[in-house]
Amino acid sequence: MAHLFDPQHVSKLHDPERKSFQDPALLLPLIRQFDRGDSAEIGAGSGYFFFPLAEVLTRRGTCHAVELQLPMIEHFNRELETKPFRDHVRSVLSTRDRIPLADGSIEVVWMVNVFHELSDPQEIFSEIFRILSPSGQCLVVDWMPEPTPKGPPLEERKSEIDLYDALIGAGFVKIRSHDLYPYQYVVEALKD
Repeated sequence: MAHLFDPQHVSKLHDPERKSFQDPALLLPLIRQFDRGDSAEIGAGSGYFFFPLAEVLTRRGTCHAVELQLPMIEHFNRELETKPFRDHVRSVLSTRDRIPLADGSIEVVWMVNVFHELSDPQEIFSEIFRILSPSGQCLVVDWMPEPTPKGPPLEERKSEIDLYDALIGAGFVKIRSHDLYPYQYVVEALKD
């Protein structure tokens, strides 16, 4: 089984230094335009990426914060109470193999620093493929498999090629990489 982030260390996720190497605002321009529709972050954690993106995306529909660990959802919900867009956000407890959202109901999904934690990546990407609309977009950010001053141990990281393989296996097409962050790769995959 893959190593999951320990909720007891949630304060690390909000280290002010993090913005210098992983600014959520840099991901926003990659999100394709759509007028109305829902979005979701898989592994929303404490909301470090979720809240800046939801501030924009809640104008288009509901933003779903999908999380596997109940303590992380509890922390997320406390943070959510302070946000003006909270009525357009739904926190969702998932299981390792099922995202409890309807087929074709989501326009854009993003996942940050979660890919390396997945024990069966193709299974979760098949679930993401299922919940995405026919023109849906998936964005994945994860740690490069090389020494970096931040991030998980090197032996836990997965390559960008592993990510491409999992996305292709799940049915995604039009997969491409973007150079946004110094320590992470960013991969975009479209459903059609």
